[in-house]
This record gives sequence, structure tokens and C-alpha cells, in this order.
Amino acid sequence: MSAIPPGTRLLQIGPFKTGTTALQHTAAVRRDALLEQGVLYPGDGLNHRWGCSALAGLSWGWSRAERQSADAEHGQHLLDEIRSAAPSTRVWISYERLATLDDAAARSLCDQFDGPIHVLIGLRPLHSLLPSEWQQLIKSGRHTGPLDQWALDCLERTGRDESRTRHFDHAALVERWAAIVGPDSVTGIIIDPAHRDTLPRVTEQLLALPNGFLDPPETTQGFHTNRSLTAPEVALVSAVSQELRGTGTPQATYQRYIARGLVVNLLNRRPAPDEPRIRLGTEPLEQALAQDRRTTARLRASGVRIVGDLDHYGPAQPPPSRPTQTIDPLQLAEVPVDIATAAVVGILNQAADRPQRSIIAHLRRAVRWRTRRIRYWFGRRRRDTE
Repeated sequence: MSAIPPGTRLLQIGPFKTGTTALQHTAAVRRDALLEQGVLYPGDGLNHRWGCSALAGLSWGWSRAERQSADAEHGQHLLDEIRSAAPSTRVWISYERLATLDDAAARSLCDQFDGPIHVLIGLRPLHSLLPSEWQQLIKSGRHTGPLDQWALDCLERTGRDESRTRHFDHAALVERWAAIVGPDSVTGIIIDPAHRDTLPRVTEQLLALPNGFLDPPETTQGFHTNRSLTAPEVALVSAVSQELRGTGTPQATYQRYIARGLVVNLLNRRPAPDEPRIRLGTEPLEQALAQDRRTTARLRASGVRIVGDLDHYGPAQPPPSRPTQTIDPLQLAEVPVDIATAAVVGILNQAADRPQRSIIAHLRRAVRWRTRRIRYWFGRRRRDTE
């Protein structure tokens, strides 16, 4: 696969649960090494949430009262860093919520980046994606209701061009961005568990990076191998979430101790082989497979380069190893002691570690920001004297 031309912005828009976060962790750790390879990964954070949110008008929060948005200066800082890059530098911008933008917002964002753009989209079939995104919402403290009910509602809304479910319509997603930047400037990647390295390998090729450059370093291994929660783990997280939200716990507190403490430590345990997993029931599974097959036909006709097996995206039949019965995690009344223990330890570890980590993180951000500003001014002075 040919690399994008020098000076092009690679815009990785997710969507959610397609392996984007694991790649962002690798990119953030190797930010300086990427620059040495001629690739700018702007900022000093995990992804470009703040800058892209400011430019696209995105906000977030559990409720209107807790709604947060990025200041305009975040967007300006992102644009300044991109514009200060040498003409030969490829720029890599990554944020999953960009997949939720409508036509007008997506066009406006591309116009602000002021340069050639190539869009990278992960395409994970809905029959696999829906259970994963549902549990991600549970982990983040959202109240979704039972999986099957939530999935059926999402499937019914898919195709309506609503912000909450826009990213589930993968055919429309590909067609939208292809209409903005051109079909030749969009690459879609089929997310297949049997070929987990496809996303990093394709990203390397697009950015002219050496093969294996985006393999996860040891510091990101946990994110690279991030497994799904089991049914009893989801039951515990959901119960804690409902209890805390019912008592008015702020979202920031929940994220600090539950999402980054309890949940992370649960993911570090090794579930028993017979521990119940989360799967769609028969009705939502059949509807998801039907939607996947319709999407496959539109993707074939889109004119966009699709990397991977489209037959995997829209299979004629469900996976043969699928069990005949599913479990609703929200109906489980008990969880094993080892799961409860891991949850408590995760919260305590986060509480004990937070002050030191906050100071270190602040110092790292300050040093990285100053270093980048120095590079920016030296680069501008050099160009002014040439």
C-alpha cells in the first residue's frame, strides 16, 4: 500500500471500539520517535479530543449540568502545531468521536485543517461491535438498560442520521467522508479478531513507517490486549455505577476511581474459561447480521479502498461456536469473591497512587509543551530566514 503524500493529514476517526485507543497509546508513547520518522502526532495527550472537540463543537458529560466543552484555544493550539510542521511532515490526528459528526461539521473540520486529508476508518461489524460498545458505556457510568433492548433500539435508529447512532451506519460513514475528501482519500479497515495487527500495519504503511513501528511497547500492553468484561464483572460495575450516580457522585470522581481504578484492575484478572461472556440474544443478533450484510453491499460499491475481508464483515450465518443461551449481566444478583476483591483493590490502588501520578503527569505535560513550543519558534524563524 502506498503512503499518503508528505504534508497530508491522516485523520483517524475511529469509530469507538475498533482498536483506535490501543493505537493512540502507542502513538502517545512514541510521539518523539514518530517525529524523527517525519510524522507529527500533535499535542501531549493520548489523542486529540480537546483540539478536535473545540474545532467541531463537541461536548461531553453525564448530564447537561456536568456538560464540558473545550475552549477555543485548544483548537487553535492544534492548528498552530499542524501549521508549524515542515511541508514534508505527515500529520496524524486521532479522535473516535469524529465518527459522530454530521456532513456540515465534518466538512467544517476538514476546511480548518487547511491541507490535504486522508481519512482512516475502522469497520467492525455490528454483530460484534454492539456488545462491546454496550459494556463500554457501562464502564463509563452510563445507564443503558439490558443489552438486547439497547441493541435493538440502536439498530432501529441506525440510518436516521442521529448523533447518538450515526457512527453505527458504517456505509453512510464511509460515504460521508468520501464525499468530502474524495473516495481515493479514504481507507476503511475491516476489524477482524483473527487479524488484530491489520490496523497498526496499515497505519504504518500510510505514514511510511517501518514495519512493526506501531507494535505496542511494554507500557501499553494492557491497552493493546484490552479484553471484554465478563457478565459478572459487568454486573458489579453496573451496580456500583447505579449506586454512585444515585447518590450524586460527580462524573470526574467516578472516572478517577471506578473507570481508571476498579475497571482497570478487573481487566488485569484472568477469568475462568467457564465464566459467562456477554453476547447478543437471538433477535438483535439476527438484525445486526442483516444490517451488516446491507452495509457490505454498500461498502463494495463505495469506491473506497477497503482493507480486509468484507465477507467477515457481513457473514451469512452467525459464528458456529456461539452458545445457544445468553445471560443478562444486569440480572445477576451475585458475583464471585475474586471479582469483588479485584474491584476493591483497584479503587484503593488508584486512591493511593493519584497524588504522585498527578504531579508527575503535570510535569511531563509542561516539559513536552515547552519543548514543542521551542521547536515551533525555531522552525518558524528558520523558514523566515530562508
